[in-house]
Amino acid sequence: MRKITLLILIVLLGLGKLCAQGTIRGIITDAKNNNEIAFANVSLNKNAGTTSNDSGVFIFENLKPDRYKLSVSFLGYESYTQTVTLENNNTIVLNIKLNPINFTAEEVVVTATKTENHINQVPTRINLISTRQIEAIPAQSTDELLATVPGINISRSFGIFSHSSTVSMRGLDGQEQGRVLVMIDGIPTNKTDGGSVNWNLLNTGQIDRIEVIKGPGSSLYGGNAMGGAINIITKKPTEKFAGKASIDYGTYNTMRGQVFMNGKLNEDSDKGLFWNFSSFYRQSDGYNSASEADQQANPYLVKSGLQEFGANAQLGYNLNKNNGFDLNVLYYDDDRGTGEQVFQPQGNNREHDSYHIRLKYFGEKQNLKWNVSLYYLNEDYKRISEWLKDDYTFYKVLSERIDLGALSSVSYQLNNQRLTGGIDLKQGSVDAKDVYYTSSDVVYNRGKMNTLGLFIQDEISLLNNKLKLIGGLRFDYAKFFDGGFEIKDPTSETTFMLNYNNENIEEDSWNALSPKLSIQYNFNNHQRIYANYAKGFRPGVLDDMCRSGRIRGGFKVSDPTLQPEYINNFELGADSRFFNKLRTSVSVYYSIGDDFLYYVNTGDSIDLSYGPRPIIKASNISKVEIYGLELEANYMLSNNIILNANYAYAHSQINDYKPLSSDDPIDLTNKYISNVPKHMGSISASWRNKIINVGISAKYVGKQWVNDLNQFDEIILDDQYPDYTSVNLKFSKEIKSIFVNLNIQNILDNKFYNSKGAVNPGRFITLELGMNF
Repeated sequence: MRKITLLILIVLLGLGKLCAQGTIRGIITDAKNNNEIAFANVSLNKNAGTTSNDSGVFIFENLKPDRYKLSVSFLGYESYTQTVTLENNNTIVLNIKLNPINFTAEEVVVTATKTENHINQVPTRINLISTRQIEAIPAQSTDELLATVPGINISRSFGIFSHSSTVSMRGLDGQEQGRVLVMIDGIPTNKTDGGSVNWNLLNTGQIDRIEVIKGPGSSLYGGNAMGGAINIITKKPTEKFAGKASIDYGTYNTMRGQVFMNGKLNEDSDKGLFWNFSSFYRQSDGYNSASEADQQANPYLVKSGLQEFGANAQLGYNLNKNNGFDLNVLYYDDDRGTGEQVFQPQGNNREHDSYHIRLKYFGEKQNLKWNVSLYYLNEDYKRISEWLKDDYTFYKVLSERIDLGALSSVSYQLNNQRLTGGIDLKQGSVDAKDVYYTSSDVVYNRGKMNTLGLFIQDEISLLNNKLKLIGGLRFDYAKFFDGGFEIKDPTSETTFMLNYNNENIEEDSWNALSPKLSIQYNFNNHQRIYANYAKGFRPGVLDDMCRSGRIRGGFKVSDPTLQPEYINNFELGADSRFFNKLRTSVSVYYSIGDDFLYYVNTGDSIDLSYGPRPIIKASNISKVEIYGLELEANYMLSNNIILNANYAYAHSQINDYKPLSSDDPIDLTNKYISNVPKHMGSISASWRNKIINVGISAKYVGKQWVNDLNQFDEIILDDQYPDYTSVNLKFSKEIKSIFVNLNIQNILDNKFYNSKGAVNPGRFITLELGMNF
């Protein structure tokens, strides 16, 4: 077969000499066994593309004299790039050998230690979502890319129509984003005001990979990393110019257009200017998410549509391979309806105008590495609310949330030891007001929090890297100040809140110490075991410290004296690899949480103009016990087919509850934490072939308690949300520079309901057509 292939090339070469224009031909083989590789993707300067035939041969004809960048890629192999210069009437013949990738080729991660490490050289559980996996997942938003990671629970009730989403892990409350730190290129995105993250603002096409760190990460990152950390790493340019544009259309008259462009001044050098730009726009008519009963009872319920726009620009300069800086600016604006319209043109809706600015400088000299980042995050949040019952009420919530900071880290390598340390300075603030247009009321709240963090970490490798020890310690000091809650020109809409009017809320401060110790032993390149202990914390949020107002079930009053909640986590894990094809992992963990924050009844009540309701406030009142198990297996059936399966079990229970008042009738002792599925599992597969590429995934989410009392809910008509399974499918095809993607989410059209009885959008289909240029 090999001789026949070479003979074909010789014949083609002879014929090529008769042509007036240039030709580039080649054969693609496996570098390990010399077998020909069929259907590999081959491109020239991203403008022309083809695939190798059954014999591994490809050909580009009628080419003008020029300098070409040839790129070859195939699933299961390292990408190959070569620059060739074609002159008049010349024919270039290439013999390209691709190096196979198997599970012994460990990926490099940076989030777990703030230093570069192979993923299996860090004694903790890390999940990496690679570029190849991202391309096979039919996701409409960034958080949906995490759906098949074991132990991850995603709360996005309305798909793309959700104005917010929550990603939690390992048995922590599925409605609290503030217990998991989310970063973009190492910069935190959780807002100090509420701990939330806007998962809608980043387009999935910008993402290169995602690193998920399980267990407390507070020893490096401080607050919000109590349950773990997620780092979304965006794409960096590798060519002089590359880009793509696409449009898609889908269910509920959903339309989107997006464009991506990037480049570097010197594509064959690590030095010079580089840039990146991406943008997208999406709109949809939406659907009516209310239950049939609610639609019949309320004539003002309408579809929840959306409009959103995002743009991201990056400009950087590399002094050399190890030194450089980059500036990144992100803008996002959306308008999402919430399903009710009385008189206002847009009805009830929510808007997020976001500006992110990130500046980073990194460097390396001999054994010393450093990284300094400055960031500024601004979100102007607006909520329009109107309703008509006995009277018509219309008001707007206008809130400016700002987070800014300076982050630094320095690491020094000394033989088998690496020391890392750094200083973080952060400030978060909120300046908000509720403006009533059917009365004279205006309700103001404001507050700021400054945080100083100092951390140090020591990594030691012994016994020829078989034994790895990592110890870390971080100290955080925070101060709450400039707080206030004020009501001006009150009427019956707000007079019940006058007792809580406080223009100058008293300042408060707290500190936290977060240690971590981990150890692992590698038996060989294929098996390892690890153990670690870590303490994490989450601070109170500004919304609970300086804002009082209506919430579901009562009236919430602020508490500026809130202290952090803590968790102590113990974990054991093991990994094995077999035949360079199968990879398995197991993790077990046990956590004890102290001073957990809960909304609790103070024992008092207040008349909200429609009857007395309990007064509630966030307090450090309970201890919780969480333990669980995670299993995962990945199998490379061939270079074209990869299979994945995982299962996660989580037990989350309150084991000690201390009420604020003896009059509080509620006792949460031995109750299960709400919005936490005890069982989750998923299977997924990707298959790449010459006809069409296929990605499929199925996720099972078990029952979850509806409320903290574990009681029957009159809306859900049960004490637990029912379990469900969601199946997603993606087909993709690339023909030269044209690509087509068909995404089908929730193929089975299963209906899921949230605590208000609202239903998810059901089966959601989009067809995308695009072009690489």
